[in-house]
Amino acid sequence: MKKPLVSVIMSVHNCSKFVEESLYSIINQTFKDFEIVVYDDKSTDGTLKIVEEMLKGSGVGYAIKTPFVGEQVGCGQGRNKAIQEATGKYIAIQDADDISFPDRLQKEVDFLENNKDVFCVSSWADVIDEKGDMIDCFVYPPLNHNDIKVEILRKNNNPMIDPASMFKRDIFNKLGGYDKKWELVPDFNLWRRAIINGYKFGNIGEQLVKYRKHPDSVTTKYKAEAIKEHYCMCKEVV
Repeated sequence: MKKPLVSVIMSVHNCSKFVEESLYSIINQTFKDFEIVVYDDKSTDGTLKIVEEMLKGSGVGYAIKTPFVGEQVGCGQGRNKAIQEATGKYIAIQDADDISFPDRLQKEVDFLENNKDVFCVSSWADVIDEKGDMIDCFVYPPLNHNDIKVEILRKNNNPMIDPASMFKRDIFNKLGGYDKKWELVPDFNLWRRAIINGYKFGNIGEQLVKYRKHPDSVTTKYKAEAIKEHYCMCKEVV
């Protein structure tokens, strides 16, 4: 069987309110050479059932039930487990509460195929609330590698919007995947290690995802803890 070019990764935990719309946005991409790999991180609200029903008739993807009983592994490690099952050359991150525009995968694949020296590409994003209404627009991330490098290493800022990112699976594995020590900022830790190891980044200057902010999201519930972890990680990972 031919391996897909892209593996879309989702780590889900109690996202029944949003996961159907999120998966629908991937299943209906204009780009079709992909698989969906979902790691269910011990959901208790019917999330996995929704995922299984949607993927059953989609022609792509499969769901993975968590092998752990009585514990959650968290987003970073859930992604690691999903990526272990992935077969695509590229990994696209899709969070269960976010929405991808129909041409997201095509534009990111085109970018990576045309920029062979780039490890990871992301984009700008619209910001939506719990109801799906637009509340903000993230158009601040710089586009070229040198400016991205300055943001990550000198300013300790994250210029790569995580749920819009696509990166090379082989380099991700060389870097050791997401580090479980930094569970609240696994993406920024990965970007930082990649930059330090000489890998390049890029951003597409248009909105390719809708990034959802809501009271139950990890970034909202654990904002103070994430800021502290971000600060500690930047001091340690240099």
